[in-house]
Amino acid sequence: MLHIQLYRARRDHARLGHLIELEQGGRRPDPVRLAELKKRKLAARDRIAALEARQESPAQRPQTA
Repeated sequence: MLHIQLYRARRDHARLGHLIELEQGGRRPDPVRLAELKKRKLAARDRIAALEARQESPAQRPQTA
């Protein structure tokens, strides 16, 4: 289940990056929309880092006998 959440967070991060590029490439970029998209992209990056940390955490790994 964790890998699905990580996939979705990475997908959102990439999608937001694309939306930022589109907004910046327009004739009149909206600074408020750009700020909101960048804020959401940073939040997605933080989610990715947190999920990767959980995935690598030894407490989350099943122990073998």
